[in-house]
Amino acid sequence: ICMTDISQLVLLPRLWETLRVAAPGLRIEIMPLSGDTARLLESGEADLALGFVPQLEAGFYQQTLFVQSFVCMVGRDHPRIREGLSLAQFEAEDHVVVSASGSAPAIIEREVGRQGIKRRIALNIPSFLGAAFVIEHTDLLLIIPRRLSDVLQGRGKFRIFPVPFPLPDYEVKQHWHERFHHDEGNRWLRRVISRLLSGAP
Repeated sequence: ICMTDISQLVLLPRLWETLRVAAPGLRIEIMPLSGDTARLLESGEADLALGFVPQLEAGFYQQTLFVQSFVCMVGRDHPRIREGLSLAQFEAEDHVVVSASGSAPAIIEREVGRQGIKRRIALNIPSFLGAAFVIEHTDLLLIIPRRLSDVLQGRGKFRIFPVPFPLPDYEVKQHWHERFHHDEGNRWLRRVISRLLSGAP
């Protein structure tokens, strides 16, 4: 299964528990979403890709699992952002940005540019997970997918605020190649994931 670091943290623990009960002998291999994902799905080296992967079009099926949105995260002891986060505060603070973790960073980057939002980037890091735990011990600010912030809330000293400007939601989907659309094993795995995640909070 190809998935982002976000999906590994948010989705994989529940998926593992479900699959372990349903098919005790099953072995799962997780691979990152990458430019090679389409080839891996077509060849059968990967059964599914989970995430926001708009580049998988011709020859691929997809099913929406849930809708993801964004929030802002700061450390609990941030010296200036305490009770709320205004656009002026957002633009005045130093930011950490994520350079590679699926398509979520591209959505943020596009909208910040399109709306003319000022963002002073102090740190660029390759994963949301790493960025979140840097936030805990600094006065940096991070835009992060809401479901990841939900998972991290109980694991660190964070404050979560609405993003002070409009950001679009995006659909997290499972994708598979048409060659395996009728494959029994692939169909079973898709059904398990759909049942597990479509009703997720």
